[in-house]
Amino acid sequence: MKPDTGVRATTQMQAPQVKSTSDLVVVDMSHYQPTPDWQALIDDGIVGVIHKATEGTSYKDPTLFERARPAMDAGLKWSTYHFLRPGDMREQMDWYLNTIDPVQGERVCLDHEDSGVSLADLKEAVSYLIADPRGLQVTIYSGHVIKEQLSSGKDVYLAENTSLWLAQYSSTPSWPTATWPQWTLWQFTENAAVPGISGNVDGNRFNGTPENCARWFGPAGSEPAPSPEPAKIVNIAIDTDDGVEVRVTVNGELL
Repeated sequence: MKPDTGVRATTQMQAPQVKSTSDLVVVDMSHYQPTPDWQALIDDGIVGVIHKATEGTSYKDPTLFERARPAMDAGLKWSTYHFLRPGDMREQMDWYLNTIDPVQGERVCLDHEDSGVSLADLKEAVSYLIADPRGLQVTIYSGHVIKEQLSSGKDVYLAENTSLWLAQYSSTPSWPTATWPQWTLWQFTENAAVPGISGNVDGNRFNGTPENCARWFGPAGSEPAPSPEPAKIVNIAIDTDDGVEVRVTVNGELL
């Protein structure tokens, strides 16, 4: 992002540790939330902040730049998102990129929750970002809209060029697994109580360790590539004759 506004991802300090991988590690916000006590977020184990930057072709969040530098100076990772509206996707992406002026390998997010934005529109926006010579990393934020648009089908382009930031307020996530075998970020609540933020805020979990969450924020190339750590499940089916005793040993221990 623009150095003259003090927003530059490459100067970010190492992200803090969180208590466990199931904890809330990322908050997303806009001008609707009051400016946090950044150090209090650090102390509570928050790794990073994703802040609204732009919407459509003319709106810019008025608090974006005044918050970015203090947050990063405190040690938080930082990224931004653009809220997609129906209309010219190229115009919107120009507005977004010209506003944030991203550094090489910066992560950018597309907020896809307006059903008037088609799957073709979304892919056009992604392709515009991917074509940018700065090698941007692209994440899609969506919930029921992307589920309905993809259904059970696989979109190869999105699978190869984006990661999923799932919006679903439930105890168990569900998402278009044919396109994204794993979600990367999960917004599981809009009522997270976080020390340092007055009122509730959106809470997000990362599908991996806090260290990989920090790497995921990027920018790409400044740290090793992220490797989210999904839960591993081994399913075993055994058919035997009656009277046959079955013993199963896992990692040397008899179950």
